[in-house]
Amino acid sequence: LPLVQRHILISGNALTMNKYIAAALTGAVVLMSACQDNPTAPSQDRVVAGSQQTLQSLVSGIVAQDRGNVGGSYGSWGSIMARDAIQPNGNEQRTLTEFYVTPPDPSDFIGRSQWDGYYTMLRASKNLLKDASFKALSSGDQAATRGFVNTLGGLAYIRLIEYRDQRGAVVQGPDGTVMDPIRQKQSVLKYASALLDSAYTDLQAASASVPFTLPSGYKLHGDYTLTANLKKLNRGLKGKVEVMRALDAVAPNAGSAAAAITALNIALADAPTPVNQEYLNTGPWYQYNPSAPESTPNPLPSSSSLLTDNFVANIMPGDLRAAQIIPAAKVTVAGYSGQWRLKSTDPTNAALQSAPMPAVTNTEFFLLRAQAEIATGDLLSATNDINAVHTVAGGLAPYTPFLTPAAAIAAVLYEYRYSFAYLGPQHIVALREYGMFNTTYTSQPGMPTTVVLVQDLPIPLTEINARNGDVTPVP
Repeated sequence: LPLVQRHILISGNALTMNKYIAAALTGAVVLMSACQDNPTAPSQDRVVAGSQQTLQSLVSGIVAQDRGNVGGSYGSWGSIMARDAIQPNGNEQRTLTEFYVTPPDPSDFIGRSQWDGYYTMLRASKNLLKDASFKALSSGDQAATRGFVNTLGGLAYIRLIEYRDQRGAVVQGPDGTVMDPIRQKQSVLKYASALLDSAYTDLQAASASVPFTLPSGYKLHGDYTLTANLKKLNRGLKGKVEVMRALDAVAPNAGSAAAAITALNIALADAPTPVNQEYLNTGPWYQYNPSAPESTPNPLPSSSSLLTDNFVANIMPGDLRAAQIIPAAKVTVAGYSGQWRLKSTDPTNAALQSAPMPAVTNTEFFLLRAQAEIATGDLLSATNDINAVHTVAGGLAPYTPFLTPAAAIAAVLYEYRYSFAYLGPQHIVALREYGMFNTTYTSQPGMPTTVVLVQDLPIPLTEINARNGDVTPVP
């Protein structure tokens, strides 16, 4: 998909957000921004507080929270860290200063983001699997439901580690009232891998489709109400976890690269020859609805969501993704400037308020498999997987087989950079994995000058205070 068409589609026809989230999150603190009911969702106005909730309402709350977790910050912060995006906002200078001058403050909206919502969702998932509405299902429908919510749980742990890296994260235990310890990165990823394996086992034993309604974004590019497709999604996420384990800069896990290839081969088993754009787009998508009563527009369009000059200057001649880069009125704030934007962030285009954006697509799975193949020394296969994105999304001539890992790594980093700008931290994650996010990288012409290299977000102050200042991750 051209780099700006990936937006968020998990609203649609089954998300009565406030009421569903309240139903799904009994006993959990809801810390997401306000959302309102989707007009096409069934009304829950007659639900009495304390009464038994339906499976539909519980699942819809989890799915709504998943979309809310992403918001605008999941795509923006990682792109800013990687020096691909820049947000010069005169009314809110922290999007500049806390990435280029000082580390993010754990107490503010940057330092707190990409944390609380995931635990809200994880606790809701555990509550659902204890609920009477779940236990009343047939065994096949229970397996489908459990496989679905635990696959989303695996995705939550991935996103937590993408942004916290070596700071670690909490593995949510069965009791949401217990303060579980912060675990080291490899421990969290190991747990996420096992959770995804458990979900895959469930999906193999599941009914043909999930026993609840999912938003329309789950059918936009492939039907992810079908457990056959959820199994492929699950294996793609398993592959992502194993690549992160294999390439961890501090404690790499040697066997994980081969495990990643095995999982990603399943995820991409139906790839056509040649690969086409629709196949790259395949995956569950999120959807936004700016109209009342939901009133939840796509968060990307903004006058301050710009690109760095270096990002614009270094796209390859002839790359189709360059068509998504357009000039913007130059903005300078606190000594930092931007004068280009992606079409997907154009605040003057009203249609973008309801533009879709992917949760996960095959584009990423190809690049992840290429990383695993580079790690195992299979440069020919890595070339083929990189070319699947390079020639289709980029429209560029295919690479000849790479002769060195360094050449293959440079190519995979290029594809991450120009496929995921404003869509996630994939590029900064890969730069960290290869030890390439450093002063040499950030001092290139057109990069924002910096006195600090921000590669991750802090543990939020609420967690620090609750733990009396001890947030050192444990094994």
